[in-house]
Amino acid sequence: MKEKLEIFKQVVIKNSENHNFEYREWFIADHMMIVERISMELCDIYTKADRDVVFALVWFHDFGKPIDEKNEREITKTKGPETMREIGFTDEFIEKVLAYWTRMEMKNEIDISKEAIEVQIVSTADGASHFVGKFFPSYFHDSSTEGFKEIEQRLREKITKDWERKIVLPEIKEAFRERYIRALEIIGEYPDKFIF
Repeated sequence: MKEKLEIFKQVVIKNSENHNFEYREWFIADHMMIVERISMELCDIYTKADRDVVFALVWFHDFGKPIDEKNEREITKTKGPETMREIGFTDEFIEKVLAYWTRMEMKNEIDISKEAIEVQIVSTADGASHFVGKFFPSYFHDSSTEGFKEIEQRLREKITKDWERKIVLPEIKEAFRERYIRALEIIGEYPDKFIF
C-alpha cells in the first residue's frame, strides 16, 4: 500500500509542474506537503483514523487543480479515481477516498465535525495549511484583474470559510489561533493595541 500511495503522490507532484498552473511554484512545498504533515500529526492524535485513507485523501483533494483549475472538481472526480485504479488501488479503497472527498467538498452545506475522522483530519489540515506561509498573501499576487478591495473581500471570505467550516478539530483551533489573528491583519483587521 505504501508504494502505491507514494506513486499517487508523485503523480500529483508531476501534474503540478504544468506550466499553465498559476500556483506551480509553491503549490507542492507550501500547500500539499503542509496538508500532508498536519494530517499525519493529527493521525498521531486520532489513532483510530485510517492513515492510508488520510494520506490518499490528502493527495486526492486537489488532484484536478493543477490540470485544469476551472474544471478541477470534475477532473478530481473522474481522473483522480482513474489514476488510482491504474496504480492498482482496490475499487473499495478508491470509492472510500472519493466518498470522503465528496463530503469534504460539501463543507458549506454540512457540518464536517460530524463526518468520518478521516474527513475531519484532511479538511482541518487543508484549512489550516492556508494559514501557513504564502497561501493567503498569494491572493494579492495572482493574475486576477480584480482591484485591491475585491481581492481583500475574496480573501476575507476564504479565511472565514477555512476557520469556521473546514477546521473542525480542536487541537488545530488552539494551535492556529494566533495564525488566524495574523491572517485577519492581512485584510485590515488590526488589534486595538499593538504593544499591550
